Parts: sequence; structure tokens; C-alpha cells
Amino acid sequence: MPIGDNEFETVAKGDLPALLASSSDDDLDFLVSYILNASTESLSSKDEYKRHRPKHSRYTDLIAAEIREFGGNTFANLFRGEGPFYAEVVVDVCEQLKVKPGGDVVENEKKILMKIVEDSWEKLSPEKREEFLDEIRKAGHKGASLSAAMPLSVIMAQLSVRLAGFMAYRMAMVAANAVARQVLGRGLALAVNAGLARAIGAFAGPIGWIVTGLWTAIDLAGPAYRVTIPCVIHVAYLRQKLLFEALAASADFE
Repeated sequence: MPIGDNEFETVAKGDLPALLASSSDDDLDFLVSYILNASTESLSSKDEYKRHRPKHSRYTDLIAAEIREFGGNTFANLFRGEGPFYAEVVVDVCEQLKVKPGGDVVENEKKILMKIVEDSWEKLSPEKREEFLDEIRKAGHKGASLSAAMPLSVIMAQLSVRLAGFMAYRMAMVAANAVARQVLGRGLALAVNAGLARAIGAFAGPIGWIVTGLWTAIDLAGPAYRVTIPCVIHVAYLRQKLLFEALAASADFE
């Protein structure tokens, strides 16, 4: 949905409540599902949840608080009275994914998305990579030739600022869709063309393997990561979606 200038600025700076408040019930449903998957969640006991579900946009403050609480140590939360700041949760997820955090919330979210998609890019066949690059070319890439043999980071570096926003949104879509399929057994409801659908589908398997391996690696680190990691990935997707929609509306860019 289009957002105003003030909301855009707030979302672009990494604010979690503003982002959730600007998101649809359908998009928020994935965050709620990730939270409800945990045996230690408290969301389902809240009156606002019981009263308004599935209109999740009526209680986005509770969703934000729950994500933060899962991102903190239980005893520390009791001492503070709440979970850590969302920025700290994102840094923690970076560290779990072996990503070096640095910069603001939005930058760290992008690093998480890049890590997941880059790792899966290495596992794609040249043909599947080419399908994904075709979607970038169709979006109007006019720079140097893109090659399926290139690392994804090199491809990103060659794109214009405008197309980098397009690519960031596509990568967020790829990562969030694959993680949702792996964790919840259902993907995002994406309004995309057949070519992009095939390209997104190609990533589902490799990212699924990454997520499966990740769950095995973090089981001993605490079950909360099964909430915070997919939630942060989905929040990163929602942010890129809203930012790209604002860019598209201002630049008449599809």
C-alpha cells in the first residue's frame, strides 16, 4: 500500500512499529504464524489478539513487542520489563548467520537477505541463474552485461541505484518466500509474472537446505531463534516491499 512521506522516512530509518503499522493483514499473518509456532509465545493470550485476529493490523504493537521479547534472554527481559530494541535483535540474527553487522537496522537487514540469497545463488545451476538475471534485464538494466557466472555481490555492484532497489526487493521476496515455505509450509501470495515465479521457485530448494542446516546448528543456542530469524527475514522483506512500492510510485517504475 502507498505510504506518505513521513511514514516512508520513518520506515526507511528502520523503525519496526511504523513498518508493521504500514503492512497489510496478509503480510502480518506470517509474523503472527512464526510467533504462534513457539510454545513460549504470549501473543495468543492477549485480549487484543483474541478480539481482532485475523485483522493483525489492529495490534501491531503487540507483534512488535513479541518479536523483541523473543530476541532477548528471558531473565534479562524480566529485569528490563521488555525485550531488547529491534536493532539489537537484528544484530543478534546477523551473528547467528555469520554475517558481520555494521551500519543501521536497514543495512543489517539487507546483509541478512544478501547472505541467504548469495549462499543459495552458489547452489543454482547456470540456467536458473540466467532466468533470474532475465528479470533484471526486463526491468531496464542498461549497464555492463550481467553474467550468470558472476557472484551475486558483483551483479549488485553493477546495478544503478534505481535497479539496486528493484533487486533488493526481489532478493527479499526470494528469501522470505523460501523461508515461509520451509518453516510454515506455505509461501507468500506473490503477484508476479511466470518468469519471475520460476526464478523465485528455483531458490526455494537451496534456501530450504540452508534453513534446515541453520535450525540444526542453532538448536542448542535456544528455541527463540526459530522465531527471531524468520521474523527478521520477513520484516526485512516487508521493509523492502514498502520502500520499493514508494520508489515505483514516485518514478513510475515497475
